[in-house]
Amino acid sequence: MHDNPTRGADSQLQLRLLRRATFAAGYLPEVIDFIIREATGSEFGRLDDGQASRIHSRLVRYTAHGQPGASELARTMLDVRHAVDLVQHEHYRASKVPGQGCDTTVTAPQLLELAVAAGRESVLRTQRGTLVISGADGLSTVYRPVPADEAAQVRMAARSAKERAIRLHEQVVRALTPHVTMADWSRDEGYGVAADVVGEAVAVQWWPASLPETLRLWESGGIQELCQALLAPSFRVTAGACQSLEVRE
Repeated sequence: MHDNPTRGADSQLQLRLLRRATFAAGYLPEVIDFIIREATGSEFGRLDDGQASRIHSRLVRYTAHGQPGASELARTMLDVRHAVDLVQHEHYRASKVPGQGCDTTVTAPQLLELAVAAGRESVLRTQRGTLVISGADGLSTVYRPVPADEAAQVRMAARSAKERAIRLHEQVVRALTPHVTMADWSRDEGYGVAADVVGEAVAVQWWPASLPETLRLWESGGIQELCQALLAPSFRVTAGACQSLEVRE
């Protein structure tokens, strides 16, 4: 892998995608975090373009010197660069081939992650910026850029949905706060009920903080049932993933 110059903004995007990638070598995310800490002093701070470019260069050097996991890291970095080069529009219309179900709209960040996961050998650009991602099951998905006027409508709809989800989150927190202990993310022992926006819904679940034994309060101590009883009169409450409650208007 050659250490080609990469613009700072591209480096930031590529680094974000790389940190979200899945690796067979489970230690590679720690390697990436170590290189970020080495360059900046922390893996949690916001990076500027210059820092991102330097981190990208260090990652390239890591892959060039045969370090543990170097081949997989280099391959994934190439997958990331390939995805960034191909995804050039804000929104895409996704269609299964052969046709199955309805078309859906995906955003550029969503398509970037899909392209990285698929790998550059499975992602092809065709005419007018259209991308085709081949699946392991033999099926393909075609991603066609959404025209500018339609993209504006999609953005407005997404903004409206986000605003509704934020309002729903505020209402859920107001309904729960007087009756249950809410999670305090700033404390190591700040266990409690957490409410998070997930798409157009709010997920209500238990956050055990540094005390995993407190999870029993949610599972068998009646708190989950209490939350459901508090929310059911005003919202649609169903069972969600990982013992959470999914709340919708």
